[in-house]
Amino acid sequence: MNIKEYVDDLFAKYPDSADMADFKEEVCVNLQERIDYLIKKGASHEDAFEKATGELGDISEIADQLSNNKRKEVIGDMYMKTRNYMSKRQIIGYIASGGLLAFCLIVSPLAYLASGEITAGLGSLMVFGVASICGFVFLGLTQETACSYPMNWKRALLYTAAVGVILFGLIVPAITYFDFRDSIFGDSGAASFEIIENGRTLDVRVIAALGSLIPFALPGSIILAFLILTEKSRTKPWVAEQQAAWSERMKEQFADPYTATRFGLYSGALWISAVAAFIVATINFGIIYSWLAFVAALVIQMLALASFSKGAK
Repeated sequence: MNIKEYVDDLFAKYPDSADMADFKEEVCVNLQERIDYLIKKGASHEDAFEKATGELGDISEIADQLSNNKRKEVIGDMYMKTRNYMSKRQIIGYIASGGLLAFCLIVSPLAYLASGEITAGLGSLMVFGVASICGFVFLGLTQETACSYPMNWKRALLYTAAVGVILFGLIVPAITYFDFRDSIFGDSGAASFEIIENGRTLDVRVIAALGSLIPFALPGSIILAFLILTEKSRTKPWVAEQQAAWSERMKEQFADPYTATRFGLYSGALWISAVAAFIVATINFGIIYSWLAFVAALVIQMLALASFSKGAK
């Protein structure tokens, strides 16, 4: 085995990079100089090769560092080049969807103010708002990012259709509720939309609005749930590697069952207290201040996690 083959075999498990190539070349040069020196001192080539390689020592630590640096460099490049994943067609699609959404936000209030009917504004929202959101959903799912691969466009269309049907189904009940007089009773109208049955007072408008959820929102939700539950991972390998490393660090940090149990008890007591504080603050001061109880609990949770953690090594 010559020097180059020996060094290549020594670093076979490490990914190639410019730094690694330079380091391997330097090792080859040093080995060759040492072998030449030993041969001049009277050693045979085999003995000189064995002694020189034995004197190398453990250089895996340097190789590991070079490999880690290369990995960080690649990850950094992935983040820096995220914008390159967006094609011109996708850019045009995002601009068109954004313009349609802006048009919707302007036209819907104008339709309401011009007609005095809430249903006119909701109708504009149904047409332009739903279309723009569906455009964003499809573009987002089919776009490759630094962290994930794009979804197949046929499956993305199913997601988009499900979201569109759900949004359509959520707006229809509102239109049904506000437009109930004209659509059901005609121009004559009615004095009341309430009926009394078995001693209970029922609002016909509410019943009609809830009923209109069945043909649209319910099937769309079922389809969306099926797509989510059958979705395959589109995560790129380097992200999966980072997630696995983070999981291992968390296991090391809470490897002690006693520590994990204490952290769980502290966390449970903290969030029970936060909910109680939220209720009390809402009753006494109103919702404008009570939500701060959850912010305080989140801060304390993060401090507790830092306290219980052993820290990254």
